[in-house]
Amino acid sequence: MIQSNNTHSSSALMLLSGGLDSVTALAWALEHDYTIEYAISFTYGQRHIREIAAARAVAHHYGIAHEVIELAPIQGSQLTNLGNIPQRRDLSALDEDIAPTYVPNRNMIFLSYAASRALLGAPSILIGGWNAADGLNYPDCREDFLAAAERTLQLGTLRPFSIVRPLIEDDKPAIVRRALALNVPIQLTWTCYLGGEAACGTCDACQLRLSAFRSCGAVDPISYAISTEYA
Repeated sequence: MIQSNNTHSSSALMLLSGGLDSVTALAWALEHDYTIEYAISFTYGQRHIREIAAARAVAHHYGIAHEVIELAPIQGSQLTNLGNIPQRRDLSALDEDIAPTYVPNRNMIFLSYAASRALLGAPSILIGGWNAADGLNYPDCREDFLAAAERTLQLGTLRPFSIVRPLIEDDKPAIVRRALALNVPIQLTWTCYLGGEAACGTCDACQLRLSAFRSCGAVDPISYAISTEYA
């Protein structure tokens, strides 16, 4: 578990997507007495723009100010502009190939914007839900990238930025267990790569989430467009 070297009295900015990972990281931060000045979310042409509404609802739940940064669409991903979202892929033997839903350099862009926004005020801690499961197929979710990004922000701003990533060693079942233990408002989160009234249940994100809940012997409280008993 990677924590900040700064004292908890330092103010923090939360990168909040509205998904289960970042919301669990937020709950963890509050449990560990970090002072969250506000949460920040990004629009970048993602098909699952509904996640912004989820982030807003979560921020309201915790009584935290929430800001949305509107970026130009990031091209080059099936999550934004390249074809359809993959459905029912076999995820039983994932290797380290980059996922088709990888958005080029997304986390470096997000961290750069978050740091720029933080420089307008006091926050020197950036907190997010990067984790080991995503790191397998998304290189900008890995510990070596985040450590390098942290140092880059320090060098580029002369502020002692710290990127706190409490889930960096967690797989998806571990994140679900954390969420349950922290009483995360799971029903408010949005993970699906599509933006329908209910989660599709068949995209990569839904499959991994459902599998994690099953492995924990828990029921996911959100609605799905398919029967999830054997999904």
